Amino acid sequence: MAKKQKSFADKAAGSTDKDAVYVKYVNSVRSKKTGHWRFNEQMVKTKKGESLDVALKRLDEAANLSDIDLTKFAKVDSEKNKSSERKKKKNLEVKAVKEEKSAKSEVEKNSPQKQDSTPNKK
Repeated sequence: MAKKQKSFADKAAGSTDKDAVYVKYVNSVRSKKTGHWRFNEQMVKTKKGESLDVALKRLDEAANLSDIDLTKFAKVDSEKNKSSERKKKKNLEVKAVKEEKSAKSEVEKNSPQKQDSTPNKK
C-alpha cells in the first residue's frame, strides 16, 4: 500500500514552533580583493516580539563560542589514548610470552623422554 505524502502546506502548518518568526537578514561586506560590495543573506529565527538586533547578538555569541580553540584539550585526550594503547600492547605482549612458555612446557610434558644412545661406562 502506498504511503500518503504530506503537501508543503501540511508540512508548514505542522511546525511545532508557533512563536517563531523568520526574518531574512542581508549583510553588506566590502570585498578585500576587489573592493566591491558583497551581500550575504541568511534566514534568522526570532522569537515572537524579539527585535532583530537581539536575535543577531544571540547568533553572534553562538558563533563566538564555536570559534574557541579546543586543540589543547584534544592533545590531552590523544595522549591519554596513546598511553592506554601502550599499556594494552604491553599486556598483550606479556600474555603472548606467558602463553608461549606454557605451550613449551606442555610440549615438554607430553613428549617422551630421550634416552642416551651411549651406555654409561663404569
